[in-house]
Order: sequence, then C-alpha cells, then structure tokens
Amino acid sequence: MKIYNSYVLSLSSVLLLTTVILAALGGAQLSHFLPIFILEAIIVTELFVYFNSKARRQLTFVSIILCGGFLVYLALEITSFLTRV
Repeated sequence: MKIYNSYVLSLSSVLLLTTVILAALGGAQLSHFLPIFILEAIIVTELFVYFNSKARRQLTFVSIILCGGFLVYLALEITSFLTRV
C-alpha cells in the first residue's frame, strides 16, 4: 500500500471514530469538533513522518498547513473571548 493510501485510511478512521464518539456524547457544535480534528490530524501526520522516512518529505507541507490552521483557530477563539470580556 502506498504511503498516501495508508495515511488517508488511518486519518479517516481516527476522524470517523472521533465523530461517532463526540456525537454519542452529545457534541453538536462545530467549535467542539474542529480543534479535536486538527489535533488528531497533526498527531497522525507526525506519527507517519516519524515511522516512515519516505513520508517525511511528502507530509511536511501537511504538517505546516495543519499547525497554521490550528493557530488561526486559536487566534479566533482568543479574539472572541477577549471581545466578550
């Protein structure tokens, strides 16, 4: 199996399992799901980079995009919190 196929399969399995668990627990807002999804994607990506040297070059860009997305989300949450206070 190619690196991308196993990466996409692993990532989609983890995200699907998380969706089912959060839905069963009653999470209904996207603001609850998004940071968890981003963090899980970062973890799965970093595990693939660590265990597979060929994936390192190919998934570096994915890691940068995921970290940037998480920082943007975090900045928006901090901004909305500070405007409420």
